[in-house]
Amino acid sequence: MEKGEFEESKTFNLADILEFNSNAIVVKNISVQNNCVIQAFAFDFGKVLSHNESPFVRFIHIIEGKAEVVINGNSTFMRSGDSIIIPAFTPCSFEANHKFKMLCTTIQNE
Repeated sequence: MEKGEFEESKTFNLADILEFNSNAIVVKNISVQNNCVIQAFAFDFGKVLSHNESPFVRFIHIIEGKAEVVINGNSTFMRSGDSIIIPAFTPCSFEANHKFKMLCTTIQNE
C-alpha cells in the first residue's frame, strides 16, 4: 500500500502545498497505513464529493475557506479551523459553496 506523497519527519505546510484546480477536487495522500488514511483535499467552487455509508470513522478539519458538510441529511457549515467527526456507517457529502481545503483522517475499526 502506498505510504503517501509526503516525506516522513519533514515539515510541510498543507495550505501552501495544496493548490486549487479549476473545476476540480484535488486530493493528496499524506499517509496511508493499514487502518488509517490521512488525505488533504482542495475543492473548487461548486464541487461536491458524496460518500455512501462507510464502515470508517472520519475526522474532518477545515484548513482554509468555508465548507458545507452534510451528515445523514443534516447540513453543517464549517470554516477555517473547524473540525467534525463523521461516525461510521453514516452517509455524508462535502459541498463547496466557496473554495475550501480540508484534512480528512479515515480510521478503520479493527
